[in-house]
Amino acid sequence: MNSPLPFRVANDLLLHETPSKFLSRLQLLQLHSLLITSGLQFAAPSAALSLLNLYLSNPATLPQEAAAVFRQVRDPAKWNLMIRHASANAPLKALSLFREIRAAVNGGTDPFICASSIKACNKARAIREGKSVHCHVIRFGLDWNVNVLNSLVSFYMSSADLLSYAVMVFDKMPERTVVSFNTIISGHLRSGNFDASLKFFRGMLNGSFGLIMKPNYVTFVVLISACVEFREGRTGISLHCFCFKTGLDCNSEVSNALIDLYAKLRRIDDAERVLEDMPEKDLISWNSMLWGYANSNDVSCTFSFFTKMRGEGIRIDRVSISCVVSVCEEISVGRMIHGYVKAIGMESDVSVGTSLIDMYAKCREVESARKLFDELPKEDIEHWNAMIHVYIEHGFAQKALELLDQMKVRGLEFDEVTLLGLVMACRDTGQLHRGIIAHSIVEKDAIFKKSVVLGNALIDMYAKCGSLERARAVFDGMPQRDIVSWTSMIVGYAVNGEGKKSLATFEQMRAEKLPPNSVTFVGVLLACDHAGLIDEGIRLYETMSEVYRIEPQIEHCGCIVDMLARGGRIEEARRFVKNMPVAPNALIWRILVSGCRVHGRVDSGLNLVTGLSELDFSSGEFESESADFVASSNMYAEAGRWGDVLDQRSYMADRRAYKAAGKSSLLLPE
Repeated sequence: MNSPLPFRVANDLLLHETPSKFLSRLQLLQLHSLLITSGLQFAAPSAALSLLNLYLSNPATLPQEAAAVFRQVRDPAKWNLMIRHASANAPLKALSLFREIRAAVNGGTDPFICASSIKACNKARAIREGKSVHCHVIRFGLDWNVNVLNSLVSFYMSSADLLSYAVMVFDKMPERTVVSFNTIISGHLRSGNFDASLKFFRGMLNGSFGLIMKPNYVTFVVLISACVEFREGRTGISLHCFCFKTGLDCNSEVSNALIDLYAKLRRIDDAERVLEDMPEKDLISWNSMLWGYANSNDVSCTFSFFTKMRGEGIRIDRVSISCVVSVCEEISVGRMIHGYVKAIGMESDVSVGTSLIDMYAKCREVESARKLFDELPKEDIEHWNAMIHVYIEHGFAQKALELLDQMKVRGLEFDEVTLLGLVMACRDTGQLHRGIIAHSIVEKDAIFKKSVVLGNALIDMYAKCGSLERARAVFDGMPQRDIVSWTSMIVGYAVNGEGKKSLATFEQMRAEKLPPNSVTFVGVLLACDHAGLIDEGIRLYETMSEVYRIEPQIEHCGCIVDMLARGGRIEEARRFVKNMPVAPNALIWRILVSGCRVHGRVDSGLNLVTGLSELDFSSGEFESESADFVASSNMYAEAGRWGDVLDQRSYMADRRAYKAAGKSSLLLPE
């Protein structure tokens, strides 16, 4: 139990406002008793105000205890103190207090109270109330106060629909500070308008807003961080030069932002120079550099730098461990890292645990990943999500569904990542009925329903299970769609033989001015292939490279070769293969051989068989090799060369090549 506080010590604490984190709840109650018994609450109102501040700052105290002190304080500043604390932790309570203030204390004309109320509206996303406070500010002539106006700019900048209000308030400010500029710049960046933020920054420097304002370190941290987000590397380098001229590059926050910028630009040498020139380095500095090495996939430098951190006594945290684990490519090294994590007691940390699971999966040690998962705490959904997605990525979708069932038994609530795993597992196993259940969960939750990622996954799942009507219903019902949404629908129609619908969806996408990507054109060309639209497919192939500047990949070329071979245009297909921008692989030759066999072009097919026989199969891809042997064997059989057929079959037996069994996603009736 805490010992009582002597009178002189208690009086000194009240008058000097000692931070409440150094006092227990019992000691605060002792101070309160002293205030009452000594009469200080009337003799020294500032002491009572200090006690109220101590109560509000201490998380161990009860709300009613602070309320009791509040009633005893006569200083009007108590309202400002109460609403300032409430706006940070309980914004709705702050708004309630503001209504009381307006009725009790001169209509609430204290600018500090108004500024705190606006901040509370911002935090609570109370747009209507915020506008009401703005009207109150104008009515009582408080629109001269820079703190109030800065709060209003920040409030209006928090909503994309209210940006014009923020700019209007900023333009009419009689006085601006660096905080005013920082607020309008960061607000534009949050709304995704990088150019507008630079416009205000330049205006800050050249005085186009009435005065020349010197930016501070916050200005540069905000802008440099935005250069990373918006991939504006050249602007970030220019800002670095400006920081160097003004001496702000020595600020640790600015330097950390610069290290992060150069690390994400993969300009590691520049990041190293910034780190070396820093007068004081903190953990963020070291971790940013470590992340830069890991992001560049420089395994050697990542481990060397991590060793340097340990050698210099830098505190290792979850970010440090996650960076090192992310570049681990050898299971022996991964197990050593795992042992180190155990030794420092960080294995149960959520981010570290999930990183280790991913590391084992990347090393194709799925059983080791599961063993680690079984040892980790089961209340953290992140561990479940990591293991579920490991199973899906490695072709064990059924085991992923078993884990999802275990989550339901434990009563764990699914988040977006969990639901994504469920939909993907249903896609891979062809369990349409479970996919429909997952869809119903998404529909019942407003947040899930707005998720573009979940919507795209549902389209893909329904399309691969052959339920195109449901896939289209999801697509049409999405509040927002991205290029993946359109591509999923286009590819879904194509693989299910609905070529015309696929092309119609593609034209609809183009009408909405959304540029297609490489995968979109795979779907479009596949649709032309299945629908027999050869000339249309060739035209779209040319459009892809000439209009959209997309370099053709082997998948695009394969679609063209297949549609020409299916249509009997063998010589045209051969010319296309000869002029392909990428080297033909076994699949291309196999398509040509099959086309020759189907259309009776035996001589041409026999010549192409030589191309298949000269391919290198040293990589051990026996499934692909087997398909090539089958194509060659069928071609020899078509020509009546049965001796060569036997040779091919014997060679397949010697190589132990096999053909993978097919599987269907169609559900049998129960």
